[in-house]
Amino acid sequence: MLIRDVFSYAVSAIKRRKVRKGLAVLGVTIGIAAIISIVSLSSGFQALVNTQFEQGFGSDTLIVTTESISFVDTESDLQLYINDTEIINNVDYVNQSTALLQRTCVIQIGDQEYVLGVVGVDYEIYLNIFKNTFITESGSIPHSPDNTSVIIGARVNDPWKNGSALTSIGGEINITYTTRSGLDIENRTYTGRIDGIMGEIGGTNIGGPIDVGVYIPIETAEEFFETDEVGTIIVQLTTSDEQVIVQASDEIEAAFGNQIQVITPKSVLDAISSIIRTIELFVSAITAISLIVAGVGIMNTMLTSLMERVREIGILKALGMQKRTVLGVFLNEAMMIGVLGSVFGILAGSALALSIDQLGLLENFTTGTYNTVLGEISIRPVFDISLFINSLIFGIMISVIFGLYPAWRAARMDPVDALRHE
Repeated sequence: MLIRDVFSYAVSAIKRRKVRKGLAVLGVTIGIAAIISIVSLSSGFQALVNTQFEQGFGSDTLIVTTESISFVDTESDLQLYINDTEIINNVDYVNQSTALLQRTCVIQIGDQEYVLGVVGVDYEIYLNIFKNTFITESGSIPHSPDNTSVIIGARVNDPWKNGSALTSIGGEINITYTTRSGLDIENRTYTGRIDGIMGEIGGTNIGGPIDVGVYIPIETAEEFFETDEVGTIIVQLTTSDEQVIVQASDEIEAAFGNQIQVITPKSVLDAISSIIRTIELFVSAITAISLIVAGVGIMNTMLTSLMERVREIGILKALGMQKRTVLGVFLNEAMMIGVLGSVFGILAGSALALSIDQLGLLENFTTGTYNTVLGEISIRPVFDISLFINSLIFGIMISVIFGLYPAWRAARMDPVDALRHE
């Protein structure tokens, strides 16, 4: 029997049982569609993180901190101070550095109050390090700010992102910091003048400007918070060469007795990418279970079909059809179910991912008015030809594997017993 005839016979068998075979195809379609949509959106999220990370955290930038960055409590008892930038600036390949003195405060603009982080920075150095993001849309960043100067992020001025600005350049902003002296709770209030309002940044910006940031001169922060202790120092190197980054990191850590941690761009990005890949693998594995369920459905469908076609198989074998031909007929049916289900699944999964993008269902990851981590972001699905090919192969493979047993039973069927079957 020619391959063309085997294929034609399989097609006719599927046409005769459209509903049953259609349900088997649907099972494969659902599994493949889930894989395509999840993996494409995950790849889009990875691409977004990479882009935002590169924009906000330059490859020549380091973060020096005493805080733990792992699940193990390794936070150091050593404190960092504003003047520690002088130690860091003496390290080879360090271009400049600035300390970040950050505290959580209540911000009042007009009638609106928010709890946000207020960051004391050296405006000029901070601008040099983050020249692509620490820029104003209105107003300006003064090079020699007075003690009332304040720079605010775009979402501080327009928290609902609908154009209803709360303030303007020259407007007042009240900052209240709550601390304690012994058993007494103390509220300190500082009234600043808004010199600049930043444009929309979005995304992750580790150590750099964010849309919900409030920035004041480092000298003002030291006086207002009554401390020169800081949690973070941002360091800019003279080059982004990987060997230089490693050498500078080691020297900075050694300068502080290895009691601090130096975070490099690569280490942060690798950690984020590893988490994304793990989640993607886990979710894809769960989704693949639906394909296994679909495979069981294919096996059940073909076994039922086998029982209905016993006499038909007996006649074919009596007319001289060989075992391998019968095996090929049934495997061809299973393969066609896999092909149809995979193709429909690829189309459905792509459409689902694109519809999620168009509807903007993943545009905002915030649970409140502000989001200090990712800001407002939009994930665009990323489709790769290898994803389509692998999904097609996987769908066909599952279908053929679960079609093996029914095909094997059909091939081993005795023609005499088959002809006697009622």
